[in-house]
Amino acid sequence: MINTDWVLRSYRQWQQGYEVSHEKVEEKRLSFDNGMLFDGDWVDRLGLRLEGHHRILFWGEMGVGKSTLALELVRSLSRKLSHCQILSLDPGTPPFGIPGSISRGWWSGQGLKWGDCQALCTLNAGRFRLPLVVAARRLLGVAEAVNEGGQIVIDPPGVVRGVGGGELLLALAESLNVGAVVALYRQGAPLTLTEELASLPVELIYIPASPEAKRPSSLERLKHRTNMWDRFLADSLEETFMLDRMHVLGTPPPREMPEVWADRQVALLNARGDTVRMGEVIRLTNGRLTVRMPPGKTVAPVGILIRDAGRNAGGNLKTIAHAGKTSVTRHEPGEIRPPTIAPNAGQTPLSIRVGPAWATLVGGILGDPLLHIRLRNLKQSFFFDLGDPAYLAVKVAHQVSAVFLSHAHIDHIGGLMWFLRARIGTLKPCKIFGPADTITRIENFLGAVTWDRIQDKGPLFEVCEFDGASLKRAKLQPGQQMAALPDLPIPDGIILAEAGFDIKAVVCDHNIPSVAYALDFRREINVRKERLASYGLSPGPWLNQLKQCIATEKPEAEIKLPNGAVRSAAELTDALTIIRPGKKIVYAADMADTPENRKKLINLARSAHTFFCESAFTIADKHKADATQHLTTLAAAEIARTAGVERFAPFHFSKRYEHDPGVIYNEIRAAAGPVKILGHFH
Repeated sequence: MINTDWVLRSYRQWQQGYEVSHEKVEEKRLSFDNGMLFDGDWVDRLGLRLEGHHRILFWGEMGVGKSTLALELVRSLSRKLSHCQILSLDPGTPPFGIPGSISRGWWSGQGLKWGDCQALCTLNAGRFRLPLVVAARRLLGVAEAVNEGGQIVIDPPGVVRGVGGGELLLALAESLNVGAVVALYRQGAPLTLTEELASLPVELIYIPASPEAKRPSSLERLKHRTNMWDRFLADSLEETFMLDRMHVLGTPPPREMPEVWADRQVALLNARGDTVRMGEVIRLTNGRLTVRMPPGKTVAPVGILIRDAGRNAGGNLKTIAHAGKTSVTRHEPGEIRPPTIAPNAGQTPLSIRVGPAWATLVGGILGDPLLHIRLRNLKQSFFFDLGDPAYLAVKVAHQVSAVFLSHAHIDHIGGLMWFLRARIGTLKPCKIFGPADTITRIENFLGAVTWDRIQDKGPLFEVCEFDGASLKRAKLQPGQQMAALPDLPIPDGIILAEAGFDIKAVVCDHNIPSVAYALDFRREINVRKERLASYGLSPGPWLNQLKQCIATEKPEAEIKLPNGAVRSAAELTDALTIIRPGKKIVYAADMADTPENRKKLINLARSAHTFFCESAFTIADKHKADATQHLTTLAAAEIARTAGVERFAPFHFSKRYEHDPGVIYNEIRAAAGPVKILGHFH
């Protein structure tokens, strides 16, 4: 029986929440819970109901207002008691403290102060339940030492389902000697863990959540924790530690894979196992771990803790997949070669997975423009512009089926010689697209080289010039005369259509024509691995054959399975796959900030999944952008926001910002609204 007779049902909307700083939480913005403010008198009555209980555990799924109510109760109790504290035990979406840790908080004056964090170095409370309970007991001991008999409110993570939720509930209740549990639930929804709750020897109070309380989206949670982590690290210093001189605890990556240590969250521990400081790994070199962390205690650490919390390629704090010794989890696909000399960080390749493709800015945000798009599970790639290819393995050029040039300035076409040399041999023809005069430029480039040693093995190209309405085409091969091909009308801007995708182009103004491109996948085909297992099938080349049949709309095609059986593509599609709408990648480099350019680019990028766009200058340097026909941070961000893109990867920053690229990102974030910003500097 749910006892709710005493509950005052008049909730009013929570208009003020908590802005986290390193020292306290102030009421300035919407509560992260998206919860409701429980009426002050009602909260006071709840406090009276809980008198006599020293430790109070709140329980409920994410988004029911659990943390909001817990904080309000602590505020209410603090007005009557000299000591009342809250233990925040959610490392993934904490209302205060440091993400990846648990913290103790208390009201003081008008704000909530916090401290005494115990690091977990994970955001996954469900997976690391035992370390969470152990850390919670440590934190409770600290709270008891200063509490002087006051009440302690415990706010655990919203893990309330399945075996993990049940184990965590029972372990916390027993380990922390809880006297009362306040369980929030959604009216009309099935209750979870009712047997476990009823089995506890505590007073159990059920409270219905407000109908307006809602679960924050994964993007909101991601931004929340990343912003907290960025603020915590705002005044960080670099420090170096020798791993061989400390106990390395948790689930650290293999030391022979130093590249996967970068951007991981770590904690320094004292001899008792308490957290001394927390920070973020910069690099691991020959056993020397360089970490950035805020200034803190000078106690020599005895141990270092690292699990699975770290930044992803977009700079956001997330759970990082475990890196095994035979399966490297990296920020770039396998064809990106490690540099022989440490590069400027702004020239480090930036790789992003987009549906069926890897998209890599080979020269990073400051290097020459070259976007390599590799179709996963297929030996096919595209180049958008041809800047410095220094990080690319030569074999990548062998599988490029098309190159899309924005224009012919040297930083956009300087890698053409590398590309020509790499393609000598018996390779398939490659298409090259570009603006007017591209055929003449490629022909002149070929004519500048003596090709007397290659016989008929010179690279073969079909070069296409796009003027906005048609394609002018020619066949070019070293040592051969140019062969003109018939022009093709392009009324809708689609310059290339193949099985599974289209590529659309628009001609923009950079004082010369500059072409922007959109790669639009028609559908996304995902194989249901659990179905494979249920049918006793193993992955293999036959799955690529199935996907190709789906892309080319050949349902009648027969496919031989690993067990020897033969089934039609239509039958296998229904049984094994989930098909969703495809994603769109847009690439735009070098153009003036004009109304016509903005209109064209917004239409091209409408609802794109990932938008690569030059952002050459800051707002203060708009005069330089206008003089050189480039976009500013504000112009690029406004285009991304107006087009409604999901993710924006700015690049081609002026070298004048190479020592402080953060200024570019700060301006873009301020203007981009809900658009997710991708990059190395956050």
